[in-house]
Amino acid sequence: MNIKLRVANLVAKSGTTNPYHIANDLGIDILPLGLPPSIRGFLVRVLRRKIIMVNDSLDETAQMVTICHEIGHARLHAGYGYYYHTDGTHYVPSKRKREANEFGLHLLSYSHDFEVDVWANVLSNKRPDPNVVHRILNELCC
Repeated sequence: MNIKLRVANLVAKSGTTNPYHIANDLGIDILPLGLPPSIRGFLVRVLRRKIIMVNDSLDETAQMVTICHEIGHARLHAGYGYYYHTDGTHYVPSKRKREANEFGLHLLSYSHDFEVDVWANVLSNKRPDPNVVHRILNELCC
């Protein structure tokens, strides 16, 4: 699966790099909730509607990272039943988490709010090291 190409096509189709607008274009609602500190967000499907629940105690950058990750689940996987649970050292070595992290990182790389040069080596690899991608996403959130 070429995740980089999937993100590029999504950005071109949406005409924006803003994850809030992309989620809206995809028909995904974003609902800020008071979640436990260990859970940043998750994606659910209720009555055929996809909803990203995001922890309202996170700062704007951490919410954006979480939403990008959850959009990755919505676009790459069945689209429900995933949660973003990271604590800076914890890494979930599953294929779906790795793909959602990589999707989120590629989507964030389009944003002008983030330093793309720092990620150039990571993003240039067809299959970036999932531990490095995970670490970068955690550094953005914290």
